Amino acid sequence: MNERIVEAIGRCNPDEPLQPGDPRWCDFDQARGTNLHSRIARRLRGAESENRYSHIALAGHRGSGKSTELARIIDNARRDGYLPLYAVVNEQADPNEIGFGDLFLLMLRLLDDAFRQDERIKDLPAKTVKIVTDWFRDVTRVEEKEVERAIEFSGQASLGPTTPLGKLLSGLSLLRKTTGKQREEIRQAVEKYPDQLRKNLNLLLEDARQLCREYYPRGPLFILDNLDRYTPEMISQAVLTNSDLLNGIAAHTVFVVPIPLLYNPPGETVEDRYEPETLPMLTIFERGNPDNINQLTLDALIESIHRRVAPDLFASPDLPARLAFLSGGCPRDLMRLLKEALLESDDKIDERAVNRAASLVRGEMARKLTLKHYDILARTFLDTRINPDEDGRFLLYRRAALEYNGERWVGVHPLLWDTPEFKQALLNARRARRTVNQR
Repeated sequence: MNERIVEAIGRCNPDEPLQPGDPRWCDFDQARGTNLHSRIARRLRGAESENRYSHIALAGHRGSGKSTELARIIDNARRDGYLPLYAVVNEQADPNEIGFGDLFLLMLRLLDDAFRQDERIKDLPAKTVKIVTDWFRDVTRVEEKEVERAIEFSGQASLGPTTPLGKLLSGLSLLRKTTGKQREEIRQAVEKYPDQLRKNLNLLLEDARQLCREYYPRGPLFILDNLDRYTPEMISQAVLTNSDLLNGIAAHTVFVVPIPLLYNPPGETVEDRYEPETLPMLTIFERGNPDNINQLTLDALIESIHRRVAPDLFASPDLPARLAFLSGGCPRDLMRLLKEALLESDDKIDERAVNRAASLVRGEMARKLTLKHYDILARTFLDTRINPDEDGRFLLYRRAALEYNGERWVGVHPLLWDTPEFKQALLNARRARRTVNQR
């Protein structure tokens, strides 16, 4: 077995966000048609010029590279004088259920942890911390021993000392991940007094801004990533329905929400409740002309491949371009395809390995689709738009349909083009249109 193939596999983790300075990182701004970190920086500064806080809903397909872009935003924000408070929500809260109360618990924990870990900054005032800690104890009625037991069982006790507030918040969050009656009781208790919940956070934020002014003069910036891992309906309820509450947070905030919420959400609209930002896929083919490849995007994706896998590890120089095209301009799907191709290769990545990788990833995607979904995708392929109903939102959520650049047009993932179901649906759609036009 070629050891270079084995080493390359480790460089192609589709779930690994790249940090600033990583040699594998490629600048996709031109291919996307937007510069997200600059747009968000301008939003923050613009809000400050009006003496207000910016609350941003960032939408994009899962796998579009949002976490990598957020790493750039965090790096730039820190240099600009902000205190970034970042969380991968589905890892630090219940991965199956989220409510607005859980988000406040998490933001309070982020703030408490930041001041505990940064030795340059004085601790949050004991008086304010006690007010907030006592309130949570009163409303949840969770005993100290229950908190300690939850932390001990989770293994977090080995992470080192924490503040009384941090300990309580960690315990409550861990208990929210359990099953049983107490899980729901904590949610109801925390969310019963939403205004006081926000007041508690803002009380600590007011002190925090004063204490960190020397090192972070622009104050805290919350970034809540991976909310798009939850269902659109759940995030609509937690983030959009409670937008008045969350918009009252006295700090800049970025929520990463599922892209289907931009299309006829089940409740409130994103644009009416937050400052919306979108990270589109990389436009791999032209709108209305899927045979016309966007060379700028193709070159950028090929470069990202070669930063992980040397060109001489491919049996043919055409194979990286094929992988790039099959990804649909989705960075995560490109890494999935590339990793599968490497796993199928002994000495070099050949055509058989690429075809096998495409078949495996295609199978995972197609397994979730029905014949009805293929009919919708066929119409999407022809019209470059999608009906924003439940099925349309599902196809966007599953990346079977992909949104591209600032024109907000929608295409079908190229991996699905070769499925018998899509080919038949597309044939039927074209026949139906010819029949209508002949009448």
